[in-house]
Amino acid sequence: MAKKISSSSRSDPKNNKSLAIRNVLKRVPNAKAREVAALVKKEYGHQVGPNMIYMVKTKSNMAADGRPRKTNGSKADSPMTSPALWIEAIKIARQLLKATGSVPNATALLKAVEG
Repeated sequence: MAKKISSSSRSDPKNNKSLAIRNVLKRVPNAKAREVAALVKKEYGHQVGPNMIYMVKTKSNMAADGRPRKTNGSKADSPMTSPALWIEAIKIARQLLKATGSVPNATALLKAVEG
C-alpha cells in the first residue's frame, strides 16, 4: 500500500524537495545548479540533482512570465452562447459585406473600428 502524505508535509521544506529548492532559489536567484544543490543539502538534508533544480526553475519562470494562459472556460468568454445569436451575427455580417462590397473592405473596416 502506498504511503499517505499528510497535507502538512507539503508545506515543510524538510519533507518537500521542490519547496526546499524554491526557498533556496528565492534567496539566491542567480546561483548555479551545483551551488543550489549544496545549499539544499546543507540546509534541508535533501540530495537533489541539477535536473530537478532546472525543472523547478523552469516551472517558476513559466508561472511568472506574464503571458495569458488559455482557460477551459473560453466559451464562457464569448457573447455567442446560442445558435440564435450565431444566426443573427451571420445576418449582420452579410449586411456588412453588402455595404462594403468585399471581404477585404469589411475586414479593414472592422480593424479600424476595433483599434
